[in-house]
Amino acid sequence: MKQLQCAVAIVAIVAALAGRQASAHHSYAAYETDRLVEIAGVLDAFEVRAPHSLVKVKTDEGRIVTGEWLAPAALQRRGVDPSLLKQGDRLVVAGNPHRDFAANGIVNVKSVTRPADGLTWPAVRQVGLR
Repeated sequence: MKQLQCAVAIVAIVAALAGRQASAHHSYAAYETDRLVEIAGVLDAFEVRAPHSLVKVKTDEGRIVTGEWLAPAALQRRGVDPSLLKQGDRLVVAGNPHRDFAANGIVNVKSVTRPADGLTWPAVRQVGLR
């Protein structure tokens, strides 16, 4: 009986630690969530990959800004597939800047707009407006 109790305790500890790592991964502590920046430029790369897809935009000043977007499955559920954005597309990416944005140029993507055809993500209906 003591062996069973010990095994149950070990499983509980491992599960608790695994859950803690997952929640730490999804923390927004590295971002200024009370601030939004808009980055306008040309799409340098769109990398649809786990755990987060990346949108790399080259500004008119020549700086590459990396937008950390959703995971591939989450993008797909929201109508975004790898062929949606093409290298050279002019985009406006809005997001919460990384706390060290001046040095690393990373934002947590909140919206993407392609002015040439009016593409906007998220679509108005996805943010609860009608």
